[in-house]
Amino acid sequence: MKLNKDISRRSFLGGSMKVATVATAAPILSACNSDSSSPEKPDISGVQVAMLADVHFHDVFGDYEFANYHSEVTIRSMQDSCESTRMFNENYFAFISALEELGEQGVKYICLLGDFSDDGQVDTLKGFNRVVQPFIEKYQFEFFITNGNHDPVRPYGRDETKRFLHHTGASVEVTSDENRGFTPGNVVISQHVTQGMWGTGYQEMFEVLGEYGFQNKPSYFYYETPWGSDEFDKRGLMIAKEEGGTEYWCPDASYLAEPIEGLWIVSVDMNVYLPDEDGNWSHASVGWEEGKHYKPQVMDWLTDVTSRAEQLGKTLVVFSHYPATEYLNSSANDFYYVFNDGSYNNTRVPSTDTAEQVIETGVKVHFGGHIHVNDTAVHHSKKGTLVNIQAPSLAAYTPSYKLVTCHTASLFEVETKTLTQVKDFDALFPYYQQELEHREWVGEAVLWKQMLEATDYRDFMFRHLDVLMNMRLKNGWGADISTLFELKTPLYWLMALSALDAELSNQQALLALESMTETASNNDIIALFDDFNLSSQMTAALAIVDSHISDYSLSRDHFISLGFNTVCLTSLYQRNGDELAFEDVTYQLMTPIYVAMDLFAANDADGDLDNINWETDYVDQNPASGGSIKIDEFDLSTLKTRFASLARMYHQFRKAQPADHFYINLNSGIVEDLAGNKLF
Repeated sequence: MKLNKDISRRSFLGGSMKVATVATAAPILSACNSDSSSPEKPDISGVQVAMLADVHFHDVFGDYEFANYHSEVTIRSMQDSCESTRMFNENYFAFISALEELGEQGVKYICLLGDFSDDGQVDTLKGFNRVVQPFIEKYQFEFFITNGNHDPVRPYGRDETKRFLHHTGASVEVTSDENRGFTPGNVVISQHVTQGMWGTGYQEMFEVLGEYGFQNKPSYFYYETPWGSDEFDKRGLMIAKEEGGTEYWCPDASYLAEPIEGLWIVSVDMNVYLPDEDGNWSHASVGWEEGKHYKPQVMDWLTDVTSRAEQLGKTLVVFSHYPATEYLNSSANDFYYVFNDGSYNNTRVPSTDTAEQVIETGVKVHFGGHIHVNDTAVHHSKKGTLVNIQAPSLAAYTPSYKLVTCHTASLFEVETKTLTQVKDFDALFPYYQQELEHREWVGEAVLWKQMLEATDYRDFMFRHLDVLMNMRLKNGWGADISTLFELKTPLYWLMALSALDAELSNQQALLALESMTETASNNDIIALFDDFNLSSQMTAALAIVDSHISDYSLSRDHFISLGFNTVCLTSLYQRNGDELAFEDVTYQLMTPIYVAMDLFAANDADGDLDNINWETDYVDQNPASGGSIKIDEFDLSTLKTRFASLARMYHQFRKAQPADHFYINLNSGIVEDLAGNKLF
């Protein structure tokens, strides 16, 4: 297949795959806007605000009251990092690199979209202060923080326990809980109790980090909270888990700060902590979905803020930790069904009702984190339009932040800046080598050796998602997906099964998958299906596949060498990075996958990839069933529901809004691509 080298990433996703025609990039929106000519409105044209999400800061040079630790650093193990959706140590250096980069660009205003710490421990917050203060002095940064589900974990704090790497390569359990108890093992050899591990609550967070937007200060032109005060004991609401239940007072960290005349930065605390009858708190981490019900005062305040901002000609920048709209173009449940990832399902994705209630507050653009994905979503309703921008995590793939340039109060430019070259990203590798040697010595598996071969920070995070999938994510998959993954079933054979007009029993499906290897010939598979009395059906299916791929000027080789394990990983890269993923995957990889999805689409129950019907699209009429399918339960019919889900996911990738470099016109709700000339 000859590829047009002028094709853009967004055009590739949105256009036809049949080679010849490539859509040109859309024209850039005019920067002219009526409100820029109004003399009574402050001119903030060119002011830039950085959005950093999910830094998950951990102080690798923290104290934690280690008197004789015999190590220069207090770091988490690579094993723990690779079993987590985020890295725990290297983001320390990435955060510093991002601050250096922003300082050199002359950016003054930095918003941290929650989970700025990794569980808000006392020593973590001290370390955060130690790191950012020199940058404030050097570059005159102004930080504006919102808290996430990791900071604080509970409104009044709680004990925390983590594992730190010992100088021998073993681990030490570090806890603030004096009554936790401990039994040493081959990997975790001792316990260290310290109040430095205590996970702080709101009051401590306000006290330690108050100058980062949580409290008023003389340099602000204006400041307010929904509660008429920034004092801890006046800043919150009475809340009960159920109507008529016992109410308890819960603090809230929402605020509005005006650091420069005309710019209103609004931090919305959408953490909802619910007390039981004994006053013990729970936290579902679903943000706006619960906040619209349990925090009506904050929603009313936000409505008032947007109204006053419009009257006064203020430019409004609104952010919280949580997404305010569906962030995967209605494909979250398909991701849940195929990959059994609870982060992407109907319980965590904001509903249409939630998005419309946010629109009713007057918010037109919102920046969120929490999900560790790069995404732009637009929700239209009769009452207006909401643009929700998800900033990726600095501690996961793809490690990036958003840089917002305010051209006018209603015209924003958003650039996504990926961290590739991070100084000292590999400084801790010698410690991980010791950990590796210790684990091998005691007979524990090491599945993360490739992490130590990373060439830069982006590559490090690229490898992390691969390792995470193999160490953790795949363990929750249904047996059919796991089987395809472990067998590395070539995409060519999956296309043949997708096109097969027949039924296969569980035993036949398993036998077929075991035989469908990269070296198997078409005649080999036809002979196998002759044993099933289905040779003519398989012959017809292979003819459909060969005709389909020839329409795209591709050959069998493009698909026979591409295993399902690679399809899984590529899907996760695209989910997390959107078009940023095309810096790491190629045309040669993505083209056959998209071609296969065009064939898989025929398995959609109603032939409409935009429509999801639980009754027909998912086994047991529920996307949650995907992870519970057993080895003796699936058959070809089940596999075809998986193919249809994959087709819907990739269909939505093609329809996605620009997520790299784009304009947002807040008056019209139009998002316009500015990365149209960027090559893969």
